Amino acid sequence: MSFILKMLPMFTPRIKTIFLLSILLPLLSGLAHADGTFDVSVSHLPDFRGVQPGHFSEVQFYYVNGSELGQNLEITVEGPFRISLHCYEDFSGSLSLVPANGTISSTRIYVRFFPETTGSKQGTISHQAGSAGPLNVSLSGSGIESSIPAGYYHNAYGIGSNLKTQLFNIINNHQTQTYSSLWGHFEQTDATFAGKVWDMYSDIPCQEPPYVFTFLEDQDTGSGGNSEGDVFNREHSMPRSWFGGAVDPMNTDLFHLWPVDKFVNAKRGDFPYGEVDNFTWISENGGKLGPNAAGGYSGTAFEPINQYKGDIARGYFYMITRYQDQIQNWTYNESGQAMLDNQQYPGLKPWAISMLIQWHENDPVSQKEMLRNQAIYNIQGNRNPFIDHPEFVDRIWGDTIAYVGIHHVVCQGLTVYPNPASSWFTVEAPHGSQSLEIYSLSGKRLISQVALQGEMRVSTAGLKPGIYILVVETSYGLFREKLMIKN
Repeated sequence: MSFILKMLPMFTPRIKTIFLLSILLPLLSGLAHADGTFDVSVSHLPDFRGVQPGHFSEVQFYYVNGSELGQNLEITVEGPFRISLHCYEDFSGSLSLVPANGTISSTRIYVRFFPETTGSKQGTISHQAGSAGPLNVSLSGSGIESSIPAGYYHNAYGIGSNLKTQLFNIINNHQTQTYSSLWGHFEQTDATFAGKVWDMYSDIPCQEPPYVFTFLEDQDTGSGGNSEGDVFNREHSMPRSWFGGAVDPMNTDLFHLWPVDKFVNAKRGDFPYGEVDNFTWISENGGKLGPNAAGGYSGTAFEPINQYKGDIARGYFYMITRYQDQIQNWTYNESGQAMLDNQQYPGLKPWAISMLIQWHENDPVSQKEMLRNQAIYNIQGNRNPFIDHPEFVDRIWGDTIAYVGIHHVVCQGLTVYPNPASSWFTVEAPHGSQSLEIYSLSGKRLISQVALQGEMRVSTAGLKPGIYILVVETSYGLFREKLMIKN
């Protein structure tokens, strides 16, 4: 450099300027990128739609990549949103990604919406690595009130067949739809955040699905469907051959109809749902066909993926309640006989009740179902009571077990708050209780306490942010609730 400076007087001012810039600009460019570069796959995520305060949304995700990074990639979120590297746990307001030899390779960032109040909400996820960045991802969603009409379940009391009949009287006589209108209705009831078909036979929550359908464009027109990902059609989760064919109102009741891949739908056929250990065929998202391993039925069954088993179970509980006055007259085929019992109550064979209750409990009501329930109510004029009140399932078919979703819950005097919780939550049990337990979603018991009386503050120390199952035993029965722990 000293040699260059000595030579500069030999040049004109213009040449000196050009010469210096030719040397300095590359040096300055190198300094500007001393902390490397990174990119974010999106600038915004689709709107999270409506979520009731105290609940949380379905998950969305995006990707980050980085190279030659000299510092950690710091990710922070503003607004009622949380981020994580895991789909079901560790949701917090910030993440720090440590590069491996300066590289961050296609890392998936999961995002959920946690409104605490009603109204339109906005948020921003900011990404910064030293002097590299920031890059932002914008977020939006709405906190909404409960959509259950006031007094809708006023007469839903009792247990067993009595409660089932009360619910039948409430949801009976809905507005029957035409079969062709279902295509348009699916756009209101079964659209993803991105406006695509929410196909439970191809979707894989927490990762990219093997294929995605577009409404109208990929609709079944009578041809195609010789392989997965070709077209979608209308799936009767309770096969219409079980109730005599294209017979209304069952044939067009949206509470048991979903838009699904035509090829997978044909593979499932009219086989009952079940649990399959040794499959003879498996779909791209993991749905399995093969001998049933649940209970006393060993014939062929179709097992959906775990994340949608609760949706299907609650659809079945709806069907045997909504049509309890017709079940005895349905023309069953062999597959229908395997699952249904031809009676108003209980309506299903014991093995099916046991399995569906388990599915209902392991896959609690989600935002997807809540929004779908309201959309169908707007179309048909009735609701699925087992989405609005999951505890009805066990009050009718279980052993006085009440199962409730995430919210500030009051049940037979039992109150749990706040939910989501941070370092602690409170259980108020004015009538006392025998025990309190917290389980992981995989069923592992993590916390166990005994002899609650009155108000008890429970520490969440040792629990990572995520979703858990709270179980409280009282003299009224066993109460279960989804519990969200956040930072």
